[in-house]
Amino acid sequence: MDWWLHVRRVPAVCAVLAICLVLGTVSDSIQVPVPVVVGGLSFSFPLPFLLPLAPVCLILYGQSRANGAIEVTAVRPVKLWDTGFMTACAVLMLAGGWLTSSTTGHTLAAGMARNFLGYLGLALLLRAFTSVHIAATCVTLFPIACAAFGVRHGVPAPWAWPLHEPTYLPAYVEATVLGVAGLVAAVLASESASSYA
Repeated sequence: MDWWLHVRRVPAVCAVLAICLVLGTVSDSIQVPVPVVVGGLSFSFPLPFLLPLAPVCLILYGQSRANGAIEVTAVRPVKLWDTGFMTACAVLMLAGGWLTSSTTGHTLAAGMARNFLGYLGLALLLRAFTSVHIAATCVTLFPIACAAFGVRHGVPAPWAWPLHEPTYLPAYVEATVLGVAGLVAAVLASESASSYA
């Protein structure tokens, strides 16, 4: 267990999640300007909506440190531990975001939690078909691409879920579908890996 915690950087991920929740609360007025390719000059991206990229990339980094050949033959269900840990991170972030949003009035914290779930799901889906490094790069560029190509006259397109206000329900649905699909892909990958052992 200690080995898994160390390799997966679990304490670091938990610390970054906590920092993300705190920063997302106090930095809700900070905007990151992103040039818009179609229909406008720039889009102001709220910093809390970008913060979840840090723990998602750290989770992917921890998983990239694993020795797959050894872990496939391990007695303990390492891949299921990974999936359980990522699910716990998603639940913690969603609960923390909603709690922060409802108690402090900083509504962007709920959007930050939504984006964490969506970014994590997207990263896990990409990892299922590519490598960890490609998945981390693509998920990091995705919100910038949404701002550059998914905004017309200051209004985000329906598919650009990371840009929408926390109260926009379709964005939550899209992020939740991505999150669940990514976690299911992680579970299926762990089951297929154990079947080859």
